[in-house]
Amino acid sequence: MRKVVCNLLLATVSAFPLLAQSGDKKGEVQELRVPKERIPSSPPLSPIEALKTFKLPPGFRMELVASEPLVEMPVAMQFDADGRIWVVEMRGYMPNLDALGEKEPVGRVSVLEDKDGDGKADRRTTFLDGLVMPRAVSVVRGGVLIAEPPHLWFCRDTNGDLKCDERVEVTNDYGSSQSNPEHTANGLLTALDNWIYSANYGFRLRHAAGQWQKERTVRRGQWGITQDDYGRLFHDSNSDHLRGDLIPSHYASQRGSATKLNGLNVQIAKDQTVWPSRVNPGVNRGYQPKVLRDDGTLARFTAACAPCIYRGENFPKEFYGDAFVCEPAGNLVKRDLLVEQDGVISGRNAYTNAEFLTSTDERFRPVNLYTGPEGALYVIDLYHGILQHRTYVTSYLRRQMEDRGLDQPQNQGRIYRVVYEKGSLPKPPRLSKATPAELVVALSHVNGAVRDTAQRLLVERGDASAVPALHTMALSHGNHLARLHALWTLEGLNKLDIVTVAKVLDDRHPKLRAAATRVSEPFLRAMTAGNSELRKKVLSLAQDSAADVQVQLALTLGEIGSDEASKARLNSLTQSNIKLAKDAAEFSLLAGDGQSGAVTNGPALSPAEMKRFEAGKANYEMVCLPCHQPNGLGQEGLAPPLAGSEWVARTDKRLVRIVLHGLRGPITVKKQAFELDMPALGILEDEQIATILTYIRNEWGNAFAPVSTETVKKIREETAKREDAWTQEELLRIQ
Repeated sequence: MRKVVCNLLLATVSAFPLLAQSGDKKGEVQELRVPKERIPSSPPLSPIEALKTFKLPPGFRMELVASEPLVEMPVAMQFDADGRIWVVEMRGYMPNLDALGEKEPVGRVSVLEDKDGDGKADRRTTFLDGLVMPRAVSVVRGGVLIAEPPHLWFCRDTNGDLKCDERVEVTNDYGSSQSNPEHTANGLLTALDNWIYSANYGFRLRHAAGQWQKERTVRRGQWGITQDDYGRLFHDSNSDHLRGDLIPSHYASQRGSATKLNGLNVQIAKDQTVWPSRVNPGVNRGYQPKVLRDDGTLARFTAACAPCIYRGENFPKEFYGDAFVCEPAGNLVKRDLLVEQDGVISGRNAYTNAEFLTSTDERFRPVNLYTGPEGALYVIDLYHGILQHRTYVTSYLRRQMEDRGLDQPQNQGRIYRVVYEKGSLPKPPRLSKATPAELVVALSHVNGAVRDTAQRLLVERGDASAVPALHTMALSHGNHLARLHALWTLEGLNKLDIVTVAKVLDDRHPKLRAAATRVSEPFLRAMTAGNSELRKKVLSLAQDSAADVQVQLALTLGEIGSDEASKARLNSLTQSNIKLAKDAAEFSLLAGDGQSGAVTNGPALSPAEMKRFEAGKANYEMVCLPCHQPNGLGQEGLAPPLAGSEWVARTDKRLVRIVLHGLRGPITVKKQAFELDMPALGILEDEQIATILTYIRNEWGNAFAPVSTETVKKIREETAKREDAWTQEELLRIQ
């Protein structure tokens, strides 16, 4: 059955009745609101011409780093220790409106070099080609991780020619080659805690004891992942442009599936308004009310991706720590000002009715952002007229693409960098040959990307000669970020000791006290006589007024045992006036008492219904799991929960319609509002839809009647002429 689902999802648009129709009256009404004569043509522009279309705040400029044919259809990149760019080229993405040929092995990972030092790449070396839809790269351990779903490869150049000589599979579940590329694993971010995290993937990775380790984590975001100076992870979904994990996620992963830990997947920026500089009729549901303004510009995020916390030195100081997010459907990049209070981060647009970066070129498709090692902000431009994947292309959008010839040409792409003209732009440090002492010094660098690279190299090299200097830095350096990196570098080297941890627990900066509490856990679990003083010191932090310390202490106490002293401190934290700390303490107490909220399957099913249930589980995993999660709890800001959902419990007539034609928010599920845009999945066969709905109505504690193929067939026939997504108001009228 899995193969059938995969084949269907890869079928041509003509096999999807919903997409083959051309008489969309609502689409025609929208085109009257934005007459064709008001829609500018979108010819492909040369890189020099494209530079003229950008609008930036005063004092900033765009510089071209690379363009076709040097790079084609770039989607992700990473700098190595010497400032070279390793770029992923997804050359198979949407070669035409029907995605014919999408699975051809034409993708590649290349290395771009600036040999003459002018800031522009002038040499490309193909490191590895013959890839099918590659989507992420990470420079690690003298090689690179490359994501080619479902494979995650570790690749090495063994003779110095920048070409792959050795390829080893790390895991074979890194996304799915059959899933829509908008909804599968990506990212590969080496974070402050020495783990590698991804978006849209339920595990984190780490190399230790000579092998790759994989540990379950929460599945977060859709496309792109970034971290701030304190290792907090930020991500997004296509209509919710900035969400984040205010606390470490692994605590939730180690508990029962239904034990919710607040502070994960938090909406950071609530306002989803965007301000493009050109009309945007070429969005998937541009005919729907409120998608476009009366002037034809995109009103809200519809393709948000690739958040980046800027941690460089080129921009003015007030930009440091701000979030930048791409909106390729609106041809823009947003800047959010971030503010933290009591451990909670909130964001807002830095400009009034404007954006940080916009373009009047419809083909400008910013899909990833990075802080460069010299402090500039790098922008990856797919420069591809077709943005939406074929699975979700409506007939309205198809006409928009065809009218302006956006399906041609193919294999273009650019990499830009945004530079502040009055800021310094030093040459990137070359760290590959740096001594251990030089790398320790680099942990205090003003640029966060440089600090991250220095920490990674120290950990990967495992050179014990750096340990004394790291201990000194962790305890006495004047820059708290240097002390923080030194602490985590020691953790990565497995060279922490009780004395150092105990001293950092007294650090003047709350972020250091919180980090020391977290890294103290292995010592506290040991429960040896020598650890008793450390345990007392950690328990005394219940009196610490800092939000960071209170939150981390509550999580740590839930990990180290359930003695009376720990419970007493946890109970005291449940009375905290800092909500995040109170929530963390309640979570630790609940999980520590074994109340995982484990659920069982629904009612007894007949043998035929049970067969349908099992088939539905497989189909659910292929189609629905990336958004709604293995536990059916969904993701805030992206997909509502199915476990315990009143929508799952009530009439199956609504559920079938949602799958066939999609769902447009707002919608309330379990007393929580969701602003979403679920795509139509009418491409699935009636039997497949019936199995999926039977499964979700009888899993995670749900216990409701199965759904028959006949029911799906009947509703499909009744709604055959419908092309719009359903709304909550419409669905509630269906009994």
